Amino acid sequence: MKIADKLLNLVGVGRERGLPPPRLVAIADGLLVTERSAEAWFLISVANTDLATEAEQDAALDAAVSAAATILGDRLSHLKVVWGRSTGQDYIDSIAGHYRLGDHEAWAQTRADRIDEMRMPERYVALGVHLSDRDPRATAQVRGSISDALGTTSWRVSARELAHLDERVRKLARQLGSTVWRAHTAPAEVISWLISREMHRGAVAAPRRGLITGASLARLTSGRVVPYTDHLRIYDTRGQIAAYTTVLAMTDFPEELETPGAGEWLRTLSEIKAIDDDGDEIDVTVEASVRFRVLTKKTARHLVDETRKSAKEQRRSAAKGTAEETADEIVETERVMREVKRDINRSGLTLVEDHPRLLVSADTREDLEAYVDAVIAHYADRGITVAAGADEQRDLWLESLPGDQLRVPDLGHVRESTAFFGSWFWGGASIGDATGPAIGYLTGSTPGLVRFDAAAGSALGDATTTLFLGRSGRGKTTAAMMGGLDSAFAGAWVPLLDLKGDAAGVSAVAAEYGVPTAVIEITAQFSGAADLLRVLPVDDALLQAPSQLMLLLPPHLRGAAEAPVMAATRAEIQSPDPSSWGVIQRLCNSDSETVRTVGFALRDLVETGLGSVVAGPPSGLSSLTTNPGLWVVQMPGLTLPSPESAPESWSPIERVGMACLRGCLAWMVRTTGRREFRGRSKVVIVPEVHLLTKTPDGASFLDYIARVGRALGASLVLDTQDPASILKLPGLVEQITTLFAFSLRSREQVDSLLELLGRPQTAPYQTLVRGINTAANGKSIRHGHCIMRDRWDEVATVQIDIPSQRVAALLRTTPESEHANTPAAPAPTPQLPADPFAEDYEEPLEPAATAQAHIPYEEPPTTPLQDTPTPAAPPPHAPSAPVAQAAAPVTQPAAPVAQAAPPVAQQTGHPPTPNGQTHNLPAAATPAAPSNGHTPTEPPQPPVRYESPIGPDEVYDQEADEAAYNEAMYPAHNDSPPDPNRPPPTNKEHVA
Repeated sequence: MKIADKLLNLVGVGRERGLPPPRLVAIADGLLVTERSAEAWFLISVANTDLATEAEQDAALDAAVSAAATILGDRLSHLKVVWGRSTGQDYIDSIAGHYRLGDHEAWAQTRADRIDEMRMPERYVALGVHLSDRDPRATAQVRGSISDALGTTSWRVSARELAHLDERVRKLARQLGSTVWRAHTAPAEVISWLISREMHRGAVAAPRRGLITGASLARLTSGRVVPYTDHLRIYDTRGQIAAYTTVLAMTDFPEELETPGAGEWLRTLSEIKAIDDDGDEIDVTVEASVRFRVLTKKTARHLVDETRKSAKEQRRSAAKGTAEETADEIVETERVMREVKRDINRSGLTLVEDHPRLLVSADTREDLEAYVDAVIAHYADRGITVAAGADEQRDLWLESLPGDQLRVPDLGHVRESTAFFGSWFWGGASIGDATGPAIGYLTGSTPGLVRFDAAAGSALGDATTTLFLGRSGRGKTTAAMMGGLDSAFAGAWVPLLDLKGDAAGVSAVAAEYGVPTAVIEITAQFSGAADLLRVLPVDDALLQAPSQLMLLLPPHLRGAAEAPVMAATRAEIQSPDPSSWGVIQRLCNSDSETVRTVGFALRDLVETGLGSVVAGPPSGLSSLTTNPGLWVVQMPGLTLPSPESAPESWSPIERVGMACLRGCLAWMVRTTGRREFRGRSKVVIVPEVHLLTKTPDGASFLDYIARVGRALGASLVLDTQDPASILKLPGLVEQITTLFAFSLRSREQVDSLLELLGRPQTAPYQTLVRGINTAANGKSIRHGHCIMRDRWDEVATVQIDIPSQRVAALLRTTPESEHANTPAAPAPTPQLPADPFAEDYEEPLEPAATAQAHIPYEEPPTTPLQDTPTPAAPPPHAPSAPVAQAAAPVTQPAAPVAQAAPPVAQQTGHPPTPNGQTHNLPAAATPAAPSNGHTPTEPPQPPVRYESPIGPDEVYDQEADEAAYNEAMYPAHNDSPPDPNRPPPTNKEHVA
């Protein structure tokens, strides 16, 4: 039999060519059983190598060679690189249960529709390993023929055999899973798909069961394939041609291949392009099938000896001829074989015998010919010869089927392991979170979705800071807003501190999808909203509030003001309704002329403009809320000092800006640290954070949130143009888990960015950073394209993708954006849905407007926000009959509440009318705003700004459950009758 096989091989007709196609017996997870053999199948994870350094690649390649020699030595193996497609339905299934707020199903469907529109390919790298032969080859042929003749089948696998094979698969999976390939067992449906797609070239869904046998197997292989000289025609069930396919053999490789570089001959499959009739580049889908065997030392030495002996015999035979000359190739072969054997013995060199095939498919013969030419040209540029297997298409195609075997052994190679594994079949691009929302897609050698969850760090026990870096106008703020939107849909509290004033669009998107949202302008209408005496707990306020007031004073008054301001704060904090305005009044009423001068200076500054927000008379309105949703906090007119200027040189407007910023940041810090609020996800977004890093207060805030974010369940999303300033905050740098890097120009900023990315500051990486947002034509901006470093320190290029044109238009932050040009206008207070997380906490949250009286607040009926105008619900603290009735049963008499309510109504200025409209405020109450231009027949735009209170402003009292503290701080709780001479309680937000 062996002599016959050699003779057949000599004439190019080996016995393998005459074997029938494989007969499938069973498919289980990780296992494929045919009538002749059993194979284990695994999926290899994509390694992130596109932006790896040479040292990193060399280390990974050495690890792969070592693992292959240990685990796969002398095993017949089958490598397949195939392409699937990402679908919107798969995406929706993968995020089931992630979103909780608003019309999250529509939001998820918007992204799913975009995924379907992109038709993004998805690469699968599958590895099959031969486990055992089941029947002698000849017996299997005879028995199969008899079964076919009799109309019966002998295809079966016993439970005992299946259990034995399954145990071997599991053992092999454990070994391969610990390698650089991170291989895992291929599900049964994936193995079925690998087979079915070759038979049909259109089949997608496979039976989803743990074990596939019988009729299901018959359907997998029921296709019809007709071979021709240089291609195959695959027919569908209706007898129509479904695809044209050509199998190419890689027949010749250069003596040396460089990696990284041309030696990555399998990783570059996704880089092959063809030119269409219009002259545009189009992607060519090329798949690979490589049967290989890693030779052990013993096998390799035997093969080398046989080759050397063959060359020696040829040399001797040539020497006996009349010419008595030996071909140089024979002499060179004999010499090389001696060196290879020496390397095998001394340095542990391993060899691989491989048979690479490429499969190209198209819908028409013309397209197929163009694609084949593109593949041949692509590899010719790398010194690799690729050719269609003339008259070998049937056998080469059968070779590519899982469960089959090598059929054309003469089209193979024996090479060093590094040359084979240097093809980097498992290399490419892979980055991002394993689960969660999709924020974009990869732009490296292996396309795929990129998932990013800004709030995932705390749940994973990891740090919680995300950083977006780059020049203005490249898309970093838009990307940060996309992350905030996904977090808001997931039910997080997402405040966005908009210092530049161009992020109103993110609130418009949230409103359009029913997420509670508002754009809040911190103006004089919210007098006292940033007052630290009203925001911080008592102990903290005693230290921080005087500092805030001192910040407002001109330098020449600060020396004499410190002691009086501290004394006045101590006295004011004992009052029932402490405020910084009260501190100023105490200073103005002092017997000391110096102290009165300090008080008058503070009063003059806070009675106008933004200063009233810091320490003006409390208006009773609070713009700051802790409800789940997305809240954009804008500070128009906020001017911050430059980092080079000393505090003594700050102008009055800069001092006011710093004081207002300090109050807002203190509120955010206080909110994230609230005890009963810690179980809720919180994502704080700060665009243009370089405006904060240059101030001590901003740097301290960022450092605090970054360091304690994991413990508090708070995540920080930052956007800046200045990576150098970030490096000066080591506490913040240590907590960065995810980083998105856009283009920069200066050497200092580029190198700082590379340091944050963990990439070397060398010319190739510097060029990459400078050009990451430059389009291929070199004359336009590629918005949203960036370098991403994920929480696992993987680095790859990513395109941030906005799911629809509508969302893109709303998010626009350019000067011509409708949101940037629309002035603040009074708008109805949105009727917020009930807090979906209310049941998660044992301690009820108190609404700010009634915190002093401790009157329970009743949530309004839960209704989703709609695109069409609906009658506005009254604010929680607006005067209305239901509120008065709800207050009546409480032990606290209702009369003071009824007296306290009217001033609040006058301040809000939004009493509802029967038709759902709102009365216009007088010009003195709030600035008039032009209409947004929407008619009843047009799709209404979401509300742009809200200057009225938003929802129940829940303010936490750190010691609310201590009776003594309540008695001391809230005397209104006693059971004595109210004093008729005492003024009614105000709508003060008591903050401990």
